Amino acid sequence: MRRPSKEPRRAPGASAAAGWAVSLPAAAGAGWAAITVDAEWHRALAGACAAVVALLIAHVLILTRRLSAERAHRAREAEVAAARGSEVAHLAAVRVPAIAERLHTGQQLDGVPGPMAPPEKTGEEFARALDSVVVALGSDTAVHRERALRDSVQAAFESVARTMHVMATVQQQVLDEVERSIEDPLLMANVMKADHAASQMTRKAQTLLVMCGIWPARRETRPVSLYDCVRGAQSRIVEFGRIEVHGGQTLYAVPPAVEGLMHSIAELLENATVFSPSSSPVVVSVREVGSGAVIEIDDAGLGMPPDVLHQALGHLRDDLDLTRLGAVPRLGLACVGRWSRELGFNVELSGSSAYGGTRAVMFVPFRLLTDPLPRAAAHRRPASEPAGHAMPAVPPAGVRDDAPEP
Repeated sequence: MRRPSKEPRRAPGASAAAGWAVSLPAAAGAGWAAITVDAEWHRALAGACAAVVALLIAHVLILTRRLSAERAHRAREAEVAAARGSEVAHLAAVRVPAIAERLHTGQQLDGVPGPMAPPEKTGEEFARALDSVVVALGSDTAVHRERALRDSVQAAFESVARTMHVMATVQQQVLDEVERSIEDPLLMANVMKADHAASQMTRKAQTLLVMCGIWPARRETRPVSLYDCVRGAQSRIVEFGRIEVHGGQTLYAVPPAVEGLMHSIAELLENATVFSPSSSPVVVSVREVGSGAVIEIDDAGLGMPPDVLHQALGHLRDDLDLTRLGAVPRLGLACVGRWSRELGFNVELSGSSAYGGTRAVMFVPFRLLTDPLPRAAAHRRPASEPAGHAMPAVPPAGVRDDAPEP
């Protein structure tokens, strides 16, 4: 028979409670340790993430600054390039022509335009390079070289013009002597043709001399009617037979102005006949106006395109020398312009001719006009029309005398 145990009997569930009592502290300690480790890991991870973010932000900031600096540098380079391009264009379009103009006219270079932008915008080296170009163009050597070239060209033209003028004068004197001894009409006609050709050479030589600044000697001592001035000019061109003259018999030019007016009218008539059909007339009308007289020359050519008309007006208005008239110089209008400035008359060109061509209008102010001499003196032959310049005894075809000479 089993003996009863002396140990007291435990109530049911006591073992489990004791087990829980033993395991709970251990579990709590382990859990707390796990929580602590996890928090530290999270803190380390957060720190690492923060460091990465900081590095990324720093990298982005560095890249942004670099990009901004590059953009600013490129913008600066573009600005400098644009400023330099503008300066080069300004140098070519404004400064160099201004220097050339002053070199041509012998003026000082003080008034030459400067650069458009300060050196800070184009760069110091570039600004110095431009200045060196300007200095080289305007140096004394360049000035002296330009003046020497202009003087040598003018001297050459002057020498040729004087030779031509002497030869033509001698030829006309010889022909004048021959004319006095000729009775054969056919031979006389041939001599007159040679005489007329000599007058062309005289006019060409005189044009060159005027362009060289040498004015013909005054030959007139009496007033000459504007009608006779036109007729005298008519005798100096090749196609004199195409000229029709209307009016001017009662308007007289003062003696000092006669040669310049006659020479200028001849150049205008020459242009009118050269640039119009050979079968068409060139009509010259002379009339009095409120402040003087006008001589209108109308041709039946094709007229002048605007650019050609602008260039022709430039030759009339600008004081051009022989070196600035182009490769194929048109001396006639430039010579007329010089005469107009010397004497004080005015010449205009337009495309408003009644015959579809070009109209040249010469305005002669009253100060270049005067009263005629008594009738007997007025009928004397003008000194500017020696035998070599005389028109044929019978007016050529196309010339109409509106009224007898006064």
